[in-house]
Amino acid sequence: MRLVVDVEAGRVLVDSVEFPKQWLDFYAILALSRTDEATSASFVSADTVSRIGPWQHKAPASVGKEVARHLVRLDEQSLGKLLGSRGKTRTWRLTIPAKSIRFVPGREEVARWVESRSLRARDEHAWVGDLRRLVEATLSLYEGDAERALSHLEQPVDASMEPAVEAWAALTRGRAAYRCGEDELLSALHEAWLRRADGAGRTVGAKLKALVSLRNRFEKPDSVLRSLSRLAAELELRGDTAALGSVVNVMGMLSRRAGDPESAMTYHLRAVVLLGITGDYPSLEGALMNLANCRRESLQIANQPIDEAVFTLVELSRLVCRRLGVGIDSAQTEVAAAQWALEAEDEQRARYYLREAEVIVKRAGDTFDLGCFHFARARIEHAFPDGTSDPIKDLRIAEKRFEEAGDRMALAETRRLLKAYLAEKKKR
Repeated sequence: MRLVVDVEAGRVLVDSVEFPKQWLDFYAILALSRTDEATSASFVSADTVSRIGPWQHKAPASVGKEVARHLVRLDEQSLGKLLGSRGKTRTWRLTIPAKSIRFVPGREEVARWVESRSLRARDEHAWVGDLRRLVEATLSLYEGDAERALSHLEQPVDASMEPAVEAWAALTRGRAAYRCGEDELLSALHEAWLRRADGAGRTVGAKLKALVSLRNRFEKPDSVLRSLSRLAAELELRGDTAALGSVVNVMGMLSRRAGDPESAMTYHLRAVVLLGITGDYPSLEGALMNLANCRRESLQIANQPIDEAVFTLVELSRLVCRRLGVGIDSAQTEVAAAQWALEAEDEQRARYYLREAEVIVKRAGDTFDLGCFHFARARIEHAFPDGTSDPIKDLRIAEKRFEEAGDRMALAETRRLLKAYLAEKKKR
């Protein structure tokens, strides 16, 4: 007789017989006990079971009665030798050899999964300090101060009472690391959480993978997109809407990078809805702007002029930013809108968005944003000269910033435009 405890698929198998999902936690703790030399002969009590997963909602006496009924069904299926009991409603243990037990993905991961679903005694108060640091870090990140968010979480949090607090801390650190350009920290967090089997861990692992993919969007978008497609399918199957919204949003960015704005628009629209459902407002603000980007590119491909729908999406993104205080450290929306207004030959609107962008870049000082701002200002001044800036100087600044940011596409476009402007100046 062989027992498989598979937390990835969410099932328990005894030979070819699959038990209902509620028994996963029950058999997981019995299997862990049986494969631990120190407890291999020990019985697990109804009180212990009542602190795990869905069993938390039952009194120990109710747990005992339900297991007793399960023992009857095991006998009916000729599987009675699987469990031993000391009072059918009180304590149980596996009687099969430890070598007949298999954990998926592995024993350590299953142990962490069980730990993440376990109630703990609430007789300590150190967790209050950790909770305060987490809330402060999250708020700092929402306010656009990623460095301060990281400083709040320099010390690890204590996950002994509530393991999911570690997941929250990891996600907050990952988001802050992405904003600060600390790729090594982001990669390390991604590797550490990639294969977590518990619910919170899986969500955080998926969101960190989305961030890593976004960081690598300049490298082989097609292959990264294929990897995320597989992840999105898994998230759909397990109903992880929170992680799916983030992943689908990045898939849209990659599709646009791969030259398919129509597919990208489909991804981003789905992302907007999912992020709205889950209340991920920073990502919602970005997804709305991504939709505007895709709409504008689709119109370009169709040789149609930019329309008011694009600017409506821009203003929706900015509305989320203003009303909820998210995305205030980035000028990407304003810079893009300024250039789109330029394409529409709307000087007043272009200069309005450029002024809005300048306020943000002066405050935030992001390298990539600065490059985008100077690139946009060069184009607008060249098209509608009023002597307030020097297009050549702006493009040289943009070139330096894009080099620092590592954006080869933006750098190539800047150099192309700089060459054209210099040639034009030489002819004068």
